[in-house]
Amino acid sequence: MRADLIRLCYQCGVCVAACPVRKVKNLSPRSIIYGVLTASPGEKLDHCGVWDCLICNECFEVCPQNVDFPSFVLSLREDVGVRREVLAHRGVFTALAELMAMLDSGIVTSFAGETSDFGEGEYGYFPGCLDFFDLFMDVDVNFHEIGDASVKLLNAAGIKPQLLSLKCCGHDALYQGNKKLFDRLKAFNTQKIKESGVKKLVVSCAECLHTFKKYYELDVEVLHISEVLSEALKSGTLRLRGDGRTVTYHDPCSLGRHLGIYEAPREALLLSGVKLVEMPHSRERAQCCGVSGMMNCNDFAKALRLLRLEEAEATGAEVLVTTCPKCVAHLNCLRREMPEKIETLDLTVFLGRLLDR
Repeated sequence: MRADLIRLCYQCGVCVAACPVRKVKNLSPRSIIYGVLTASPGEKLDHCGVWDCLICNECFEVCPQNVDFPSFVLSLREDVGVRREVLAHRGVFTALAELMAMLDSGIVTSFAGETSDFGEGEYGYFPGCLDFFDLFMDVDVNFHEIGDASVKLLNAAGIKPQLLSLKCCGHDALYQGNKKLFDRLKAFNTQKIKESGVKKLVVSCAECLHTFKKYYELDVEVLHISEVLSEALKSGTLRLRGDGRTVTYHDPCSLGRHLGIYEAPREALLLSGVKLVEMPHSRERAQCCGVSGMMNCNDFAKALRLLRLEEAEATGAEVLVTTCPKCVAHLNCLRREMPEKIETLDLTVFLGRLLDR
């Protein structure tokens, strides 16, 4: 299978030019491929740059041969096994996922707004690991507000969702090469979603959406909340009045390049009455925030975040909006050192505050 993923690579170098890590560090996707192809049988390739890859999909987006380098990297990491020294935040989020996999129940959360009892209602809502972000990430962001705003906005759109107590979706475990942990989390979540009877599962985390849609086999429609809100705003079931501010939008890798969802968040912003200005690198060419799979939160990642914030500021926008809690966390983390930098808000928080006006 690995050979099938990379056999079409003819070393043209287009991926190298597109790679965001290349802007701050000497990383070359084609060199990684070459190193694997020329390695001796049984050689363990854990120092070839495979742990620096963001799996942001930019290389796949531009590759003229459609070489699936991101899937290739995942397969290499699974073979090598998790390297604890590259985990961000001392590996606490990986430890939490491991603990969840051992427990009989999922994440129990409570948010503002009205929800349906388990097993009742067409819609389900899963907040992801928001409350753990509040516990372990001191970045001056109230992550619980994302869940509060999401439920209240769904209510305003006429939806009273089941609040599903799932475990971590397993995104980071998969990206870190821990396929066994991912499979245990996936098995629990799949069964719990089936038992809930929901027809539509709404998430506010881009990485949860990507994981559920690509790596699970669910018999339900999985939607990002931006898709639900944009449709509700277009139909008139949800009404918001913007305050005239100018905003710019950051496309998370998981929502954009991985799933091709670009318009729904922008439609929701525009229909709320704000002015939207685009950064030079947007949609398919949007730059990653620099942290992927909760790994390598280091000076190189910080340099990528600084580039992204400076690009956002150059638009003249007052707020940078995105749809990934991890992007919100790490872009705002830089503001602790540089408080003058533009504030980053989750889409649901931005729209929820308009709802409360």
